Order: sequence, then structure tokens, then C-alpha cells
Amino acid sequence: MIFRLNKLLLLLVLFTLFFQVFFSSAFSQEHLRIENGMDYDDSLVLPFMRTLNSTNDYVLVFRTFFPGEEASKSDYFVFSAKAEQFKSYFYSGAEGYLKELSLSTLSLKQIWNTFEQNNLLRLRDEKNIPNFCAKKYAIYESHTYEFTIYFKGKMKVLSYYSPEYYIDACYGIPERQNIINSVAVIKLFKLKE
Repeated sequence: MIFRLNKLLLLLVLFTLFFQVFFSSAFSQEHLRIENGMDYDDSLVLPFMRTLNSTNDYVLVFRTFFPGEEASKSDYFVFSAKAEQFKSYFYSGAEGYLKELSLSTLSLKQIWNTFEQNNLLRLRDEKNIPNFCAKKYAIYESHTYEFTIYFKGKMKVLSYYSPEYYIDACYGIPERQNIINSVAVIKLFKLKE
């Protein structure tokens, strides 16, 4: 009886491993979905974002800005995917042009992997994460990192104020490290461009 149970358990484990290895690629798009987002709303995005969203499966737009800075005047790093073909762009809000960056396929894949490893599609916006911090307003006029993500009719904005400072001053929001890591890979490859 015990031998039969062990054999059954072994078969179950082997079946599970077989399923994960051979069939996971068939369901790979299922894990790619925006959590904590909303339905895509054309009125909430800039024209260049509308264009990219209409021609791609996935678009991630990043900017760093300071208080009072107009979204339409910011510079943006854009990452897009269509049928697993990745591209990256620089958009100048002040001058109104979109330029494709000449990053290698390997570099684009590394950027995508970093975004996936840091769960950008699942993170919550900083203002939606409860966290008491005595030093919450200790600095003024610092930068904000903002990611706007579009995927399969959904969108979300992740906005984190001075995460490098607050990760130490106000611990308790591990998502800040995910944002810092994602920004670091953008800076690394943007500087190589």
C-alpha cells in the first residue's frame, strides 16, 4: 500500500514538472497582466503614448520629473513590445519628437527581464501603499519616478517620490527597491546609447 502511494506521488510530481516545462510557454502570456490598474483611457495619455499603444501589445513609458513640471514637457524613455519584438525610444516633450534607440536585441531583453523580475505589472502606486513615516515630508523639491504602463486594454501609473532617499528614511515599502532597480536598468542602457 505504501509502495503504491509513493509511486502515485512520484507520478504526480513528474506530471507536474512535465506540465510546467513543456506547457508553460503556451500560457506565458497569462502571467503578463496588469494588476492594480484600470481600463485604458485615451483622455489620460499624451498623443505619442496613444500612437504607441495603438500599434503595440505592451508599452511602458518612464519619466523623471520635479514638482510643477508639465507632463507634456518631460523627456521619456519608452519600451514597447509587439509579438515579442522589443523596441525602445526616447521622446522629447519639449521638442515633440520620438526617436528609436539603437539598442541590441540582447539589451532590450535584459531591460524586459529586469521589468519582469521587479514586478512592474503587479506593483501598486506609492500613494496606494499604507505606510506611516515620521520623515515623510523631510525633503522638498525632489524628483519623482513615474512609470505609465499599457497592456491589453489596461493601464496604470506608478509614481514614487525620491525612492532612493525614502528607502532608508521610511522603510516598509519594499516596492521602492523594485522601482529603483527598474530605473537603474533604464539609465544603464540609455547611457550606452
